[in-house]
Amino acid sequence: MYFRKMIKFHDLKVKAVPQVLFVLLLAISFGIRIAARPIVIDYSIYLQQMANTYSEIMSSQDLRDPSAMLKIAQSLQESAVLQNLLSASLKIIGIFILQRILLMLVSYFYLGAYLCDHESENSSLSCYIGKYKKALTRFVGFNLIFYSAIIFILFAGLFILSFAAVLVPVLILPIMLISYLLPAGWFILQVIFIFKDITFLDTGVTIWRNFKLSTRLSAGNRLIIGVNIFFISFLNVMIGMFTVESQLISMFIISFLEVIIILVRQRLVALMYLSRTRRVIAPPAEG
Repeated sequence: MYFRKMIKFHDLKVKAVPQVLFVLLLAISFGIRIAARPIVIDYSIYLQQMANTYSEIMSSQDLRDPSAMLKIAQSLQESAVLQNLLSASLKIIGIFILQRILLMLVSYFYLGAYLCDHESENSSLSCYIGKYKKALTRFVGFNLIFYSAIIFILFAGLFILSFAAVLVPVLILPIMLISYLLPAGWFILQVIFIFKDITFLDTGVTIWRNFKLSTRLSAGNRLIIGVNIFFISFLNVMIGMFTVESQLISMFIISFLEVIIILVRQRLVALMYLSRTRRVIAPPAEG
């Protein structure tokens, strides 16, 4: 139903806007990948060094000694390799978060522009900018709360489960199963809050009321929403598996396809939202 419209990611009424946004998104996606590449290489080196250090410490300890594992843990904590590994990990996480934030901000402008095109026959750049500026503060505030809450709940849950596994070792298998189900939980959250961003562009809803509004808009349609979003998620997984002999070319192609999928997803969200919120009036019968 939506496919033919959502794949026309290059089509907005104000000419050159989609092309500029595409180039900007590609520069963010590919440029940050290039910037992070040296750190990723260092991380892989530190990871290998950590494995070697662990093997050396294990071979030097008598594992029959009950205190051996404590000595191993202390030796690893005092290792400079571990500090380097943690430092590289934090840098990679920070760069990834920065990339996601910039991609979200730019693609949000595209979402507002596409919504403007559906609201007016004579859409303009001023309409695009006005809608974006009006919603931007609430959009940023909501997502800060939303993702902070998810991260807090995730880490708190992992801490509790890890503590429980230490006290009751038999719980390790159920905990591992739960960890494998985390991507499914994240997918369900995306379906429930699929309209969390577009509502700010279309309404004057406040940040806190948007939690209720966005979930209410997806209620009753979550199965078909899930099917549609699964298609986008599947494409994301597929491009992540893409590789060629040159790493640089691989990163560029992955970034290029990633930007297309981001824009296609924004159009899909807008189309589903319009189907949910706009009443289609049938033309009067002839005669």
